[in-house]
Amino acid sequence: MPSSRLSSRNSLVNYLQKDGLGISSRLGAMNANSIQSNITQRSNAAKLQSSSSLLQQQTQLLGEKVDQGSGTITSTTSSVVEKFNETMKNLRNSSGALNDYYLRSMKEIALTNKKALSEIGITVGADGSLALDKEKLESVEGEKVKALLGSEGVFVKRVGIVASRVADNAKASMESASSRYNSSGNLTNSYLSKYNYRG
Repeated sequence: MPSSRLSSRNSLVNYLQKDGLGISSRLGAMNANSIQSNITQRSNAAKLQSSSSLLQQQTQLLGEKVDQGSGTITSTTSSVVEKFNETMKNLRNSSGALNDYYLRSMKEIALTNKKALSEIGITVGADGSLALDKEKLESVEGEKVKALLGSEGVFVKRVGIVASRVADNAKASMESASSRYNSSGNLTNSYLSKYNYRG
C-alpha cells in the first residue's frame, strides 16, 4: 500500500481518536435518542390499541344488549364511557395526522349528539369527554336509548367504526416502531464499520 494512502488513513484514525466526543460517541447518542423515541411511540401505541379495541368491543356489546332489550345496560354503557374517554386521552398523547383526525372525529361525534345524549344521562364536556348519570339512564324509555345506543344508533355505530380504525392504526404504529427499534443497533454498527481501518 502506498505510504501516502496509509498516512492519510492513519491521520483520519488519529483525528477520530482525538475528537472530543468521537464518532462512536456521537452515533451512540443519536442511537440512544432514536431508541428512546421508538420505545415511547410503542408504549403510546400499545395503550391506544388496547383502549380503542376495548371501546370497539364494548360498543358492539352495548348495541346488542340494547337491541335485545336484555336486562340492564348501565354497566356496559359505563364501560363505553370509560373507554371512550381513555381512547381520547391516548389519542392526545399519540403523534400522527391520522391520530389527530380520529381525535377530532370522536369529539365531533360526541358534540354532535350532545343534546340527545344528555337526555339519556350522558353528559358531554367541552373537550368531548363523557360522564354518565346511571340513575337517569335507567329511567329513560327504551326507544330513546335505542336511537343512540342500539347497534344502528347514531352514537354507538359511529363510535364503533372510529374505534376500529384507531385500533388498526395503533397496531400499525406499534409494528413500525418495533421495526425501527430493532434496526437501530444495526444502523450504528453500519456507520462505525466505515471507520474501521485495519491492514
